[in-house]
This record gives sequence, structure tokens and C-alpha cells, in this order.
Amino acid sequence: MTVMEHLRELRTRIIISALAFILISVIAFFFYDPIQTFLRTPLCDVPRDRLGPQGCELVFTKPTGGFQFRLKLTALVGLAVTSPIWIYQIYAFIVPALTSKEKRYSIPFLASSILLFLVGTTFAYLTLPVGLRFLIELGGEGLVPLVDAESYLSFVGFLLLAFGLTFELPLLLVFLGLVGAVSVEQLRQHRKTAFVSTFVLAAVVTPSQDPYTMSIMAIPLYLLYELTIIILRTVMRRRGVAQS
Repeated sequence: MTVMEHLRELRTRIIISALAFILISVIAFFFYDPIQTFLRTPLCDVPRDRLGPQGCELVFTKPTGGFQFRLKLTALVGLAVTSPIWIYQIYAFIVPALTSKEKRYSIPFLASSILLFLVGTTFAYLTLPVGLRFLIELGGEGLVPLVDAESYLSFVGFLLLAFGLTFELPLLLVFLGLVGAVSVEQLRQHRKTAFVSTFVLAAVVTPSQDPYTMSIMAIPLYLLYELTIIILRTVMRRRGVAQS
């Protein structure tokens, strides 16, 4: 393919991704009520006596606040729902340049990355009610929360993204193992360092940086580190058998 043909293909794939994003965002705009109810569910799961007089309803402080929140929420939904589409478009654009060996590994890596991201975001969403209660209770008896809609959306969105991305780290370690940058033995020897590093990473990426949220992220991440050692050992054994 010539340079112009590559550019035309890139333009086509960008247009497909953009149209999918716009379509899903428009649909989400009209299904706003159930979506924002789903978003507020972790906050509503916090005991009522720990919340302010408005309960788990979100507030905004300017006339355009509600509309801006609706636009941001539907755009985030559009981006999240269409992520498999634009990830595939990126993959389809670069796959012709891959070797047959790279193509053989690319599909499992792509599928695993999507799965790990979904596991991370789901885990964050399910543990969010306990984390929110912990943060609210830190204020003591004399304080009640008045949760701003945009602040809540930013907090939840960043937390889900942080969990999703950090759950990708095992995949990165497997990749480094396959290219020879690290070995199973090295991963075993650095278990203590990895344990401490997971808590340091959790402290950096979690928006609240409280001990509970850090532990909720760090402990599963370290367990994934141990799982990575098992997976990489299995893959390397199979590779050794295949080469022999």
C-alpha cells in the first residue's frame, strides 16, 4: 500500500470510530435517567444516616450544571461503550505490518487486555460503596456530605479508569517476559519489591489516597502479579517444548 492509501484507510477507520461514538452518545443522552441512576448506585448504597439531607442525590451549583453533567456523562458512556470498536480499528490498521508470529500473539493479548480492563473497572464499581462510606465517615459526626455532580463523576470515572489500567500490568509483565526483558526467576526474586510497589502505585493513582482504597487496589494487583508468574512460567515451558 502507498502512503496515500494508508492515510485513506486511517481516515476511514477514524470516521467509523467517530460515528460509533456519536451514535452511542446520542442514544445515551436519551437514556440519561437510568444511566445516572446506575452511576449513583454506589453512593445510594451508603447508609442514609451517613449522607446529608439530600441523600444520594447529586447537586450542581450553577444553572448550566445539570446540562453540562448530562453531556459529560453521555460522552463518557459513548467513549466506554465504543472502546471495543476503536480498539479494533487501531488493531486492524496496524495488523498488516505484523509478522505471522506477532499476529499469533496479538489476538490473545488484545482479548486479554479488554478482559483485564473490564475486570478492573467492575471490581472498582462493586467495592465503591464501602470506599465511599469509609471516606464519608472520616469527616466525623459533625459533617455531612453535599456531593457535587461533576466532582462525583470525576471521582468515579478516574477511579474506574485507574483500576482498569492498573489491572493491565500483568499483561505488560507477560509481554516483557516473552521478549526476554524479564524472567520468571526475576519475578520470583522481587516479590517483596512488587508487594511494596503495588501499594506505592495505588497511592499515586487513586484519587482519594485513603488506606482503604489503596488496599482495595493494591491487594488484587499483587495477586495478579503472582498469577502472572504462573502464566509466564506456563507459556515459557510451552515455548521450550515447541522449540525442542
